[in-house]
Amino acid sequence: MNRRKFLTTTALAGASSATLLHGGAHKAGEQRFHELIRFEVLNNSKRGQLEKFLGDIVIPGLNKFGCEPIGVFRPKYGAHGSEIYMLVPHANIDSFLTVWDKLADSPEYQAAADTDMSDPLYERMESTLMKAFTGMTDIEVPSAVDGVNGRIFELRTYESHNRLKGIRKIEMFNEGGEIKIFRDVGLHPVFFGQTVAGPLMPNLVYMLAFTDMEQRDKHWKQFSSSPAWNELKQETRYSGTVSAITDVILSASPVSQI
Repeated sequence: MNRRKFLTTTALAGASSATLLHGGAHKAGEQRFHELIRFEVLNNSKRGQLEKFLGDIVIPGLNKFGCEPIGVFRPKYGAHGSEIYMLVPHANIDSFLTVWDKLADSPEYQAAADTDMSDPLYERMESTLMKAFTGMTDIEVPSAVDGVNGRIFELRTYESHNRLKGIRKIEMFNEGGEIKIFRDVGLHPVFFGQTVAGPLMPNLVYMLAFTDMEQRDKHWKQFSSSPAWNELKQETRYSGTVSAITDVILSASPVSQI
């Protein structure tokens, strides 16, 4: 039986008007990766300080090394309401392996990060590395042109009870056409990724963008009643591919590029 953990929030900021961007110098056919970082912050004051550090130092530094656009998001409710999520695209695995060391070597980062241990910006951080889906290799920034302002974001994690089932669920999105069905019914994806290192494995993670919760509910209902979806989910190859779902509603931080 699937279990669902649902956290909601209100919108805090609009998103960039650009419709499609990706990070780094990418070679044709090269695997792209997405990195999702979750910071545990002590309180809202520290959250604001961390966001400023990310906006002033980390995001410009990572942009310089080819990682863009970078998303920074806040949850409204949950056990850690002051935590921060950060989405970083990587053009290839070398970017993931080297870019943080390059950033740490920069004078700007060293000056800003050399703080007293008794007054940290965050308590802990958790990082998830994902392979971008073949059916959607780029991070897409929501645009009003597409009928969504990207004021809220839905982050969904689909766990599977073994790797084979997880691979088949990814196939369902890529080759089965589930991503296309999402787009057809107005669900606006930001990214899809297969987790290769992180918690709750095996799993896949994806993000959707909406103008508001009313739009979200409307388009999920359209998805549920879609003839294409109801036909796809009847295929026995894809049965039992998801064992648990975690669903988090986020809003964009003022420093977010998404």
